[in-house]
Amino acid sequence: MASALSGGPVVTGERFTDWKAVLDPEYRRGEFPGLATPEAAIARWIEVDEREQPTGNVRENPAHRPGPEWLGGPKATTPAAKVAGMRRVGWIDAATMRRLLLDCEVLVPLGDDGEPALMRTRGGDVVVPAYTATATLPAGTRRWRRIRPRDLPRSATRLGLDAGRPLSETVDLATELTGIVPEPSRYVDETAPEVSPRITEIAARLNDEFQLEGGLVANRVRAVSDWARENGYELSADECERYAGAYARWVRNLRRAHDGAPVDWPTDLAANGLIIHYGNRGEPAPVPWTLGKFEPANTGSGVFAWHRVAGAYVGFAIGECLALGNGDVPGPMTRQMLRHTETVLRGLPFFNVEGAVPAGFPPAPEPDSWLSVALGDGSDRPPNPLTAALAVTMTAGVGLENNGLPLQLGVARALTGADGEALTAIELLVRMFTRLLAKTEITWPFHTHLQELHQSGQAPFDEIAAIVLALRRGREIPDVEQIETLGDPASPLAVAGRALFAAAKRHHDPMAAIQAAGLQSADPPLTAALTGAMVGARLGVPGLPADLVGALAPLGLLDNVAEDVYRYFNQYGVARNQSMQEHFAQRYPRG
Repeated sequence: MASALSGGPVVTGERFTDWKAVLDPEYRRGEFPGLATPEAAIARWIEVDEREQPTGNVRENPAHRPGPEWLGGPKATTPAAKVAGMRRVGWIDAATMRRLLLDCEVLVPLGDDGEPALMRTRGGDVVVPAYTATATLPAGTRRWRRIRPRDLPRSATRLGLDAGRPLSETVDLATELTGIVPEPSRYVDETAPEVSPRITEIAARLNDEFQLEGGLVANRVRAVSDWARENGYELSADECERYAGAYARWVRNLRRAHDGAPVDWPTDLAANGLIIHYGNRGEPAPVPWTLGKFEPANTGSGVFAWHRVAGAYVGFAIGECLALGNGDVPGPMTRQMLRHTETVLRGLPFFNVEGAVPAGFPPAPEPDSWLSVALGDGSDRPPNPLTAALAVTMTAGVGLENNGLPLQLGVARALTGADGEALTAIELLVRMFTRLLAKTEITWPFHTHLQELHQSGQAPFDEIAAIVLALRRGREIPDVEQIETLGDPASPLAVAGRALFAAAKRHHDPMAAIQAAGLQSADPPLTAALTGAMVGARLGVPGLPADLVGALAPLGLLDNVAEDVYRYFNQYGVARNQSMQEHFAQRYPRG
């Protein structure tokens, strides 16, 4: 080959051909001046004739490495994050990464003196904490400097790139900085939205308007911004403003209701940062919308992460809604899923030391429960046992020794009557949801969980995982062709397996994942719902298509139920709060 991009022209008799590179979908040629296209970023070469038309001949590139998002990394939104991602997947070497980073802006937190806050390693080395994007800044960071590493003071040449985050690494730029003259004035100091003059002024005005004690709104906005960052999200200035207004109105109305005074809610709740939760009789109770980025009570996490649970519940409804395409919201599968959640909340103790399904479970339905009132009339379909997978998974949230898979499967049998293949399909889903909902620092990609399942040696899950992993490697094969190979469409295992495939292959594109599940023959609404739940569990509500989340009519109901089930099966939730126990006893009375 003449170069990495072209094999060079070939003349055979009167025939002229050339080889053109097909780049990995994530690589953008020319994004970094001076960087030649890495060979590892070339997927293959195709032969073309003198008119640039393919001849049909293809040469695969054995040195190709998929991009960071395909491998499960976070979406890179800045040049610095893209450089770090390229290094992680082997597109560039360490020296190239260091050279490129010199001209990429990074964010350096500032100390009380207004200068970069340095860190010192155990070995005594001085490190500059430098973050690739505002979303990776740690909780509590209020001010930072946007600066190129080439312009940093020479007192420290080591960068702690995304220090304290799961994908952090230390980069020593001493060699690259040699001979470079910094431009000390070339930087911009920035302030976090939650403490910006704009939000500070709005918070003070809201305190006065709603007659709240000084500092209440501002302190709350700072707190929830930190909670969001702890979950890997950030709040924009507009989000801070909407939340501040919603919180101030909510607090004022709580106090009015307590005093027996009339409450006042705006006509357009969503435009004012509010969603509808429901009281114990099913009456609407607006609350500030957290955007799925933080739990409003900041309950300490047990086995599962709140934002993942909320993402799974919202993703389930979005998947079904997209597949139905008829505005039937919530759809019958979502209604069943919510009913199952209500049943485990009514019929199981929050602290189940023995890990046994209690006698009398499941309790008889309660037709006038708050959930029944909130759901209202809707279409029904014969119950499908797979709709119970989310609720069944949540029963192990306290994390006691006896509260694992045996309890989950015992609940599944009693709740749905499933056995045989249907129970096996539920177990497959529960195993995956248990992994996806777990409270972990790293958001592990689907194929990592599948590899664990494959290596477990537990049939038939190891075989299903191997099949899905093999299909996933066919990255450019149409999803609809691959998904139809996964068993008899009438089989519960086919539904579960197809949902798993769609989520695993298109995890980096939630819309594509749900569409792949919804355009096949194995119960499209249910398959799409399960796929949406898996993608939502991994990415949270902020990772789901924003337009679909915003248009979801029962958004508040889903958020409400997700919050309830999270707190109930959480060792730091209902189990340790007497007033919460009394509240849940009224809200979910025993059958």
